[in-house]
Formats: sequence, C-alpha cells, structure tokens
Amino acid sequence: MSVKGFLRYQRLFRHINNPEEYIFNKSARKNKALNFSTRPNKITFEVPESLYQVFKEIFMEDVYEIDTLSKQLPYNPTIIDIGANAGFFCLQLLSKIERATIYAYEPMLANVTLFKKTVENNDKIKDFIHISQMAVTGTKKDFLALYAEPEEKNQVVASVFSDFNKNNLTRIQVPCITLEEIINNNGLMNIDLLKIDCEGSEYDIIYNSSPNIFLLIQKMTIEVHNIDTDKCNIDYFNKYIQSLGYQTEYQPINNFCFALEAKKC
Repeated sequence: MSVKGFLRYQRLFRHINNPEEYIFNKSARKNKALNFSTRPNKITFEVPESLYQVFKEIFMEDVYEIDTLSKQLPYNPTIIDIGANAGFFCLQLLSKIERATIYAYEPMLANVTLFKKTVENNDKIKDFIHISQMAVTGTKKDFLALYAEPEEKNQVVASVFSDFNKNNLTRIQVPCITLEEIINNNGLMNIDLLKIDCEGSEYDIIYNSSPNIFLLIQKMTIEVHNIDTDKCNIDYFNKYIQSLGYQTEYQPINNFCFALEAKKC
C-alpha cells in the first residue's frame, strides 16, 4: 500500500541516492529534468516534468512496496512488465535485485526512447532489460488503437478507451503482441512476477489469455481500473484472478483505480 505524508520522504531517502535533487530542485522541474540515482545498487536516470508524478508514485509513495516485493522474489527472477512507461519500476527493482531479467513492453515512443537512453547510460543493466515498443493484448491482432495526449512527450494515461482521460485527444495505432506470444517467443518456462499497468487493457490481457499460461506465473501485481459494472471492475476481476488459482488482495489508489496483488495458492 502506498505511503503518504512525511513517510514519502523516508522512502525517498531509502530508495534514492541523491534525495537533495528532489528537495532543492522540485520547484524547477518545469524548466529542467531532474536527475537521480538509485540505492543501494546505483542506476542513474532522468525524470522530465511530465513523469514527475510517476517518479513520486514509484520512489516516494512506494506503490509497489519494493523492499517487501524484492524479498518475495528469487535471486535471479524472471519478470514481465506490461506498461513499463519510462522504466522506473524496472530501475527500482534492479536497484534491489541486481540480476533480475525483465521483459518490458511499452507502446508510447517517447517513453521507450527515454527508457532506452537510461539503459544505454547504465552498462551494468543492459543485459537484464529487454525493451519492446509494443502494446500487449490478450486477443491476437497486429495493431491496437490507443488514445493519447497530442504532445510528443512522455505519457502516463494512454488507453484503449477514448474517454479514459480528457486529455487523450489523439488516436494512434501501435503494434501489439499477446501475453502468450511473449512467453512463447522468449521460451519462458516460469515467470516470477507479472506486472501490469496499462490503463484499462488489463481486462483484455487477463480475460482473453489462455488460463494455461497462468500456471507459469507465480505472482502478479496489477493496476485495476473500474470501467463498468459488468466485468471491467475490481470485484469481478478479483474473483476471476482467484479462479485462476491465486490468493489476492487489493487496495484503492483513488476512487476508480486499485492496486491488486496475486500470488499462487
């Protein structure tokens, strides 16, 4: 569960090697990108103003409770990150577990460009992160329509739903791959963690993937959005995940978004 108030600064000092960059320069973030390095394993990365809130969610609010999560994973875990954005979750995880192998999928070009730049600037993580500029689906198709902000900048709310965010005024098409294809194409026999944060596409990915592939997935952490009162809501989704053989728990992030964790029974 994410932390609030002063506890955010405790997490900042726990996860970031140079917290003074945030403390002294946060008011200048609209004029320049902030530059951070993680701890204990040092990975340097840049945070543009458009991803400032994402940085706070990952490294200050600690939405993934990274210290707890990393202790639940094996020494060299295999991880699939769907909706990787600019890679902040991957960086945070690799700052705790040096040898995690991560397959990261992100459809938005600006996010992928920044993510790849970070990997190129940190030699020690190059062999552990595999980045693909693709959307992930449950139903096989060549391209997926997404609604996004018109600016060519890093984005956090691009979605398959046209009304997901009032600023998503541009319709784009992106190449896509199914979760099952990710597993088969990479020859994965076990996935220690599946992380999904894709603004409503979690329903297609989970509902339309073969139940057999979940036999390979040990743990999931999923951002779930209440879209309707039929099957695209946390209550129905939670029960479906349980039917796949997982124990689940979830916490609200806001009034229509939840953080769900699932682990094999």
